[in-house]
Amino acid sequence: MVLVTGGLGFIGSHVCRELVAQGERVVVFDNFIQGNLEFLKKVRMPDICDKIEFVSGDITDFAFVFETLKEYDIKKIIHTAAITFIPTAIKKPSLTFNVNTVGSFNLLEASRILDMDKFVYISTASTYGDFQYSPADEKHPLNPKDVYGATKVAADRLACSYFHTYGLSASIVRTSAVYGPGDLERRAAKAFIENALQGIPMRLEGGGLQMRDFSYVKDVASGMVLALNSSKSAGEAFNVTGGSEYSVKNLAETIHKYIPGSKIEVTDARKVDAKRGMLDISKAKRVLGYEPKYSFDAGIREYVRWMAEVYAPLFGLKVKNQPVFD
Repeated sequence: MVLVTGGLGFIGSHVCRELVAQGERVVVFDNFIQGNLEFLKKVRMPDICDKIEFVSGDITDFAFVFETLKEYDIKKIIHTAAITFIPTAIKKPSLTFNVNTVGSFNLLEASRILDMDKFVYISTASTYGDFQYSPADEKHPLNPKDVYGATKVAADRLACSYFHTYGLSASIVRTSAVYGPGDLERRAAKAFIENALQGIPMRLEGGGLQMRDFSYVKDVASGMVLALNSSKSAGEAFNVTGGSEYSVKNLAETIHKYIPGSKIEVTDARKVDAKRGMLDISKAKRVLGYEPKYSFDAGIREYVRWMAEVYAPLFGLKVKNQPVFD
């Protein structure tokens, strides 16, 4: 049985869908911070929720985490629970540290005591800070520039240390600029699509020249499950992304392709936290057999459709610009 922390979250829900498709029994461990259980099921997994068990809990509570793992006889963990929205992390550093670092430690320590078969932790390109070269591989120095990245580095290295010190079969998946159905935070792709549908201009700060390796959420989920099932992934970190570099301007232009009534507006540049680019995914391809299935265009197309057909009705979004998929 596999436990997915943050399993009703953005990435975690897609991980659950991937696991269910492979016939795994899944337990979701989540504090449902973004809404109540029934609402989040409707938003993120209406088609598979009857195949999953749900536990309401907080990863910062070691005793409850430990008892849950024992009660459900968990042998494998995919750990996606975290404070992931950087503005929230900056505003609430104490909460971010407790969830991202202490919570991860709790899971690792419980896994050590209970002799877990596998532990997969989702990390981030924010651990690299300013890219010193691109594409950045897994040996790139870890030098985060914000609280979010720092707390993720701490958990990233803790997971690796539990492999070297205790032999826990832990793997790290680092991803970048994840987008797709189910995201409720106003990250760039969601904010742009939401604005475009409502007739609000997509604003490109400084011309939108910031480069990102945008990663479709279904590809990320696939990579995490591959790491879970691999006999060669223990103690290793893997970049799992779309494997291509696009600018924020490219993002807006691709959304405009599917929402042709939308407008793009250039505003003054803001301070960019980190200079990034593309991640080298050759190790994940070689060791895990990972291959992104979604092109940037295909991912945006599917995301626009979900925003228009699922998100807008659920959240009462007034759609002024209808998407076109011909």
